[in-house]
Amino acid sequence: MSVGNIFAPKPGRFGVLPNLLVGRCAAAIGNTTTTIYNFGGHPSIAVVSKIVTSAGTVPASTGGTILAVVQKYDASADAAVALTAATIDLEALTAHEGTAVALLTTLTDEQKTLDAGDTLRLVVTTTSTVTTAAVDLVVNFELLVQE
Repeated sequence: MSVGNIFAPKPGRFGVLPNLLVGRCAAAIGNTTTTIYNFGGHPSIAVVSKIVTSAGTVPASTGGTILAVVQKYDASADAAVALTAATIDLEALTAHEGTAVALLTTLTDEQKTLDAGDTLRLVVTTTSTVTTAAVDLVVNFELLVQE
């Protein structure tokens, strides 16, 4: 292996710097409600490329559901944009394993781009009582920094 060929970006990723934004859900998921976890943003213009979620202890409920959606809060529009379907089943996660979360295929480049003031968040909705609390629930975002 030649020392000069250790790293080369894949086609389509030239001119960007991959960066990881990690969001940890520190507060408990509420019972029969919506809980929002805000993970902040990025100081430079960046595009959301990939999302992975994991939990040390997977949350569980009594006969209901614990579903999540990843959103970008667009500061200029003062509105949230869904980046994933609202069907991320947190109860279906496997403890200590990362699970890739697919971005919506209908997203525009603008919707995937984080500008100054934009933030990323996880919105969790439960339909019953949470019987097992999530421990170390984390969402990792791969951002492609443009500037």
